[in-house]
Amino acid sequence: MRGKKSVMEDEEKRPIFGTAWGDMGVIVIAALITIALLLILFSPSPFQKLEQAQARQEKEKARQAEIARQKKIDEAVASGVVVVGVPQAKPK
Repeated sequence: MRGKKSVMEDEEKRPIFGTAWGDMGVIVIAALITIALLLILFSPSPFQKLEQAQARQEKEKARQAEIARQKKIDEAVASGVVVVGVPQAKPK
């Protein structure tokens, strides 16, 4: 009789689907860890943001260098130092 009584008491104490509180805690912790790992997996990488910023900066530097080069060419042509035209063909 004593054995049956303790089994019945255990069944009455289990709150959800016959599981103990400790088992529910393990399930909740596992779910939280899974959610955290999924968030880490699908969130954008800070290194990717850094690489994009560096690529943008390199493009800006290249554009500034091209603008400066073109400005020097325009100044040289305007002052007459450099003549832009088609050179004459060399005699054969």
